[in-house]
Amino acid sequence: MKKKNIYILIGIIIVAVLMYINWITMHYSADTYNIINVGYEKYATNWSLKDGRLFMYIITMISSKINMPISIFVIETLIVAIIISAVAVLKLKNILIKDINNITLKKEILFTILSFFTIFNFMYIEDMYFVESVVMAISLLLFIYASEFIVYANKQKKKFWLGLVFAILGVIAYQGTIGFLIILTFVLSLLKNKVELKGKKEDLKNNIKQILWDLLKSLTVAVIAIGVNMIIVSIIGKITGLEQTRVGSITSIFSNLGYILNNFEKILKDCIGLFPNYALYIFLAVLLTFSIIYDIKTKDKNFFTIKTILIILISMIGAFIVSVGTLSSFYTGRLRFCIGSMIGFILICLIKENDDKLCNYFLYFILILYSILNIYNCIIVTYEHKLVNIYEKEEVQNINNYIKEYEDKTSINVNKIAIYTVKGQSNKAYFTNINRKSVVTYNSLRCEWAADGLINYYSEDKLERITLTKDLLIEYLQNKPSEGYKIINDTLVLECYMY
Repeated sequence: MKKKNIYILIGIIIVAVLMYINWITMHYSADTYNIINVGYEKYATNWSLKDGRLFMYIITMISSKINMPISIFVIETLIVAIIISAVAVLKLKNILIKDINNITLKKEILFTILSFFTIFNFMYIEDMYFVESVVMAISLLLFIYASEFIVYANKQKKKFWLGLVFAILGVIAYQGTIGFLIILTFVLSLLKNKVELKGKKEDLKNNIKQILWDLLKSLTVAVIAIGVNMIIVSIIGKITGLEQTRVGSITSIFSNLGYILNNFEKILKDCIGLFPNYALYIFLAVLLTFSIIYDIKTKDKNFFTIKTILIILISMIGAFIVSVGTLSSFYTGRLRFCIGSMIGFILICLIKENDDKLCNYFLYFILILYSILNIYNCIIVTYEHKLVNIYEKEEVQNINNYIKEYEDKTSINVNKIAIYTVKGQSNKAYFTNINRKSVVTYNSLRCEWAADGLINYYSEDKLERITLTKDLLIEYLQNKPSEGYKIINDTLVLECYMY
């Protein structure tokens, strides 16, 4: 690696660390409480191996074997994820500038910034929230290599097959980011095969055909990679007896599509609480308006309007492609990474293909605004999550006091917990003084797979999780408490709110 790239990589890591400093000093996600409660091995088996995420299974099992403290595990996975993501940014930057002759340092820094906010976008905040951030980062890096091989393979079949291998490994690392391969391939092909009104018309036609061919190849590679991963999941299920519950049947595809079409606009509007409301719409509107004005002025010299619209559409397809097979985790940023990368890709295309200085100054201004907002937004969201951790601890202390008072009054030892899950009231799972409503700021006490782990973590006595019986539910619903929890005999019944 050239010295210059090493310095750039260090700069990328420093900025990313500053953005995520609130979490590098330790934070607790819902899954963190779950890991503490069930242990590394059970978590690795039920939440990684079962879903075919072999890399995360190995990482978690190694952590189990060496008895790694949970705080070290959380911080270490985040730091490694930041480093891998920084390498992904550097790799993307190097691909974008490979055809620029005599590139200046200013240009290289410009494309580094563009690449940085394409990877470290607002949806990526949720990816970094989990200990799985490390494998999500690995998947993105592998997809960048896969996309490069697909676009620049030319007639070298070996490169295409290497691209397929990298894509399969990327899906094994994490399935939810597969859409990134599709939009990235489209953008790289768009930049490599110039679509502009100069030169021969035959060259223009050939370039458009090549872009469509590259896009088709990326879709084919994505389908094959997902298919291989599903086979791996099926084999694991047969060997271990574990049943995969996240992937739906083929018959549910059309109903899933209907659900996506009815709900995608809401996600674009509020970005699942990970970006200010309507901010994405505003940036898209500004860039689309710029593209239209530029095309009118230059008589469609670069076809910016069509390119901008296509990047938006393909980003949308990439963002929701996983949800066609399953609606599990639908309202999550980790599955909508392509929506977060959309502005970055549009700016990359417009800036790289535009040679008008005045127009470039305008685009630089938009990039600066977008960069500042992303950094500020990341710091605010991560800070609010740290506040949630404080409020979670306080709420558990209230429950512990309630249990102690009950035990002193009745002489009954409360040693069990049963979860009553309420669907469609997820708004109740957020603290009232938290502005952003997202997975990142979700109250883990109201999360069905984390609640008992959270209580046990901050309690001296551990509660045994039991199944909520009909009798317990009936008694709980009689004089239903406003606090969302109630002790019945020796069992704490706790109300959780899920999507």
